[in-house]
Amino acid sequence: MTSTNTNKQPVFVDRPLIRCVRVTNQTVGDSTNLNVLGGQSPVILVDMDASLSSDSNSGGVIDAIRITRDNTNTAQNPSYAVNTSTSGEVIGLKTGQVVYVQETGVCTIPPGNGVGYYTYTGTFATGNVNTEIAYATSGGFSYVSPGAAVLPPVTFVFYLTEGTTVPIPGDGDYRILFSKTVPTNVNAVDCTDEMAELATPVPNAGNTTGLGDASPLRNRAVYLQRGQRLYVGVQQEGSFNSISGYIPGAHITAQGGFY
Repeated sequence: MTSTNTNKQPVFVDRPLIRCVRVTNQTVGDSTNLNVLGGQSPVILVDMDASLSSDSNSGGVIDAIRITRDNTNTAQNPSYAVNTSTSGEVIGLKTGQVVYVQETGVCTIPPGNGVGYYTYTGTFATGNVNTEIAYATSGGFSYVSPGAAVLPPVTFVFYLTEGTTVPIPGDGDYRILFSKTVPTNVNAVDCTDEMAELATPVPNAGNTTGLGDASPLRNRAVYLQRGQRLYVGVQQEGSFNSISGYIPGAHITAQGGFY
């Protein structure tokens, strides 16, 4: 690895790059507009020496960006499900385990709140036939309805800036690269399918998920020159994407390399 630009090989990655930021209240745009509006401040994901203060920076490449919600819900991984198919099974419960009652008719004791997710809150481990347990908030369970357990969709927008460390929305300093929506009830997504295609085709057949249907298939990435930055914000729309942002938060991770 080299410490300055002298004798660098511009084709090869000189050292690895990985950055991770948390997005909560960094809202951008509105329900019909992805541009950064006045008063909005997306967060810096990758700074490729926007201040031009480092002699060892020759730009770089971002070949992977992943969005991961900070929150999950009881609907993601219930410990057990109670329905016609599972009726009569013996289950064991300890504090924090979730039972998804899908059909109330199979239960000997009608569940206190009907269909939904019942989280065991008892101090001691217990067990019984799944249809014989009294699922109720008065019987050692907390309850979440199917509707309340839904993780809403949320959209993140990525921007490129160049030649400034203080970008101004009204001057068009934030240029939209792409946006990516985390779908309903999905915890994490990869952004590869939204990145620009590179000139280099994929050399070997393998996992081509997200690369599209082009022929030949091409790799995707974001090149950053020295002096540029990559920003990200959460689109301002819907109940969760309100003016205060995506309240539960999400971590955005970018990795690649410096030239």
